[in-house]
Amino acid sequence: MVNILLILFVSCWAIGVSQNKTHIPLFIGTYTGEGSDGIYRSWFDTQSGKLSTPQLEAFLTNPSYLAISANNHYLWSVGEMDTTYCLTAFSIDNQDSLEYINHQSGRGSYCCYISELQPMKWLGAASYGSGLVLLYPLNKNGAIGTLTNIDQHWGKVPHAHCFLADPKADFIYSTDLGIDKMLIYKILKNKLCPFGEIDLPKGVGPRHIDFSPNGEWMAVVNELKSRIIILTRDTTGAFGIITHNISSLPSIFKGVNAAADIHFSADGRFLYASNRGDNSIVVCSFDQKSGNVKPIQWIKNDINWPRNFTLDPTGNFVIVANQYGNNMVVFRRNLTTGLLTSIHEVVRLSHPVCLKFLH
Repeated sequence: MVNILLILFVSCWAIGVSQNKTHIPLFIGTYTGEGSDGIYRSWFDTQSGKLSTPQLEAFLTNPSYLAISANNHYLWSVGEMDTTYCLTAFSIDNQDSLEYINHQSGRGSYCCYISELQPMKWLGAASYGSGLVLLYPLNKNGAIGTLTNIDQHWGKVPHAHCFLADPKADFIYSTDLGIDKMLIYKILKNKLCPFGEIDLPKGVGPRHIDFSPNGEWMAVVNELKSRIIILTRDTTGAFGIITHNISSLPSIFKGVNAAADIHFSADGRFLYASNRGDNSIVVCSFDQKSGNVKPIQWIKNDINWPRNFTLDPTGNFVIVANQYGNNMVVFRRNLTTGLLTSIHEVVRLSHPVCLKFLH
């Protein structure tokens, strides 16, 4: 009898583990005040592509960008506001729920980006309105320490939009939409130190970046002129040489567009970017040897102002946050061709603007 009970217990436990592996948490940052109240969590089924109804995990004002620690134990958010903002730290418990740790006030206005610059050591933030990048220490329990260092981007109208560490080298990059540059930093002696800058074509408005899995290429999506720019490393080891510059839009598009987000596939063979205006996700083939990038599809089903999107950990799906559509839409992804197909999965949430899976 004991053996039978043991077998039943192990079988039930195995089924539970299997279900947990196929239902994973998706954390969602929003603009609040018109139906949303903070950070939400939805369960994503990696087999069917279904999303559960989002549930509020943390009551915050405008948590417009999120970062999850490399060890998956912590989540940090920005609270984007016009005069000031705060950064908030949460632990992620064994039920994938958020537990508040602490918060720190920021400097500048409209902070729109946050990232873990060095695992469990440094957190970075970008203030779009004031053209600042900021450095915060991280405590061992995930708490955010007191602001350590600020760098003011120069120029007439600086707008720091992204602040992201190079996964293959000791560099940190910040795009600046207002001055058409990418500024390069290092952290030396616990300070944020300017290392160099990259001039991008005039008026393109660099916004977000991603790195190819092999570490040889950087892709920059440019908001104002809807361009995808590919860079390779220069003699310093940092990215600095532009190799390709293409439009994110179909040739027939007429009107105003603001490109927003960009991501490589895990195998590096495809590159995806979002268009607000054309209201599409562009799919590009990518050659990791030459850096050649070529659009092969624009998909528009149920897309309305796609501010942010993400590939799920299996690579089989792409989930898009429609800021003005007030929903999230799921596409199935062909691993061989990279192409996307609508599965007609649309889940409502007011003003979703950031999507983050655990690593």
